[in-house]
Amino acid sequence: MKNFDIVNRYANALPRVQIKKTTFVLMTLSFIILNFFIASFLNVQWKVKETKATYFFTADFQKDVLDSEKEKTEIEILTLDGVRKVRYISKEEAFQKLQHQLDIAIPKSENPLLDSLIIYFNSPSDIEGIQVNLENNQNIKEVFVDGTYIAYKDRELRFFRILSWCIAVVCILPLIMMIYLSYYSSISIDYINHVGIIQNDRANRKRSKTVNAFPLIASSLMGTLIFFNIYIYFRNHLLDISGNYLILSLKELIFMQSVILVAIVVLMLLKPVNIKVLKREAS
Repeated sequence: MKNFDIVNRYANALPRVQIKKTTFVLMTLSFIILNFFIASFLNVQWKVKETKATYFFTADFQKDVLDSEKEKTEIEILTLDGVRKVRYISKEEAFQKLQHQLDIAIPKSENPLLDSLIIYFNSPSDIEGIQVNLENNQNIKEVFVDGTYIAYKDRELRFFRILSWCIAVVCILPLIMMIYLSYYSSISIDYINHVGIIQNDRANRKRSKTVNAFPLIASSLMGTLIFFNIYIYFRNHLLDISGNYLILSLKELIFMQSVILVAIVVLMLLKPVNIKVLKREAS
């Protein structure tokens, strides 16, 4: 009695070179598309961060508060839970902005505004606690919270978070699976082609994985470089059309994108490959 592999009958009939070329091209194209979705994900995450940074409300100082008291109040507010940043606005600066917005000239002597603070916070849930502390501060005259603006920003933030999850789950993960399956298939075909040549099954499996590691790394590198060139080209064209497009530059994008791609490739290379070959007994 002896064992033999059924698949070995057809091993020599496989167009090895053609299959490897096709797999390499497929993985390269997949990495180009994957880079696009990763870049989209990072841009949306950046929008999430930018949107969170725009949560703010204002607080007016009492009239004739000393500068030292203003600085002390500013430091106290910075220590409150939920406060991210505080910016002092003099009544002169606020008056100039008001005139610019209204597009009219008003004499400085008629400036009705007070010195104020713009208080940036992390989340709408932080407003109540911050507001209570400000209302108990004798240097603060009044707090102005624009509920409509904050509600709009909160909806915008939720939209970007949902969008980022959709990109990750619907686009990025399936592409990673497809790339891995292509990589796994190339290893399997290479393994099958050498079943009758290399008798040691473990050595054959290890060799097949090692041989196909280079095409995976090369396709990821080539796909990434091609994508970066496409990204720069289209970003420049979008900015030429309108400067209002908020798209990360390559310098802002390249580090995180490279880290994510390296992590994906390394995990694929480290994942054990279990290839099962159908065998039967022959008398």
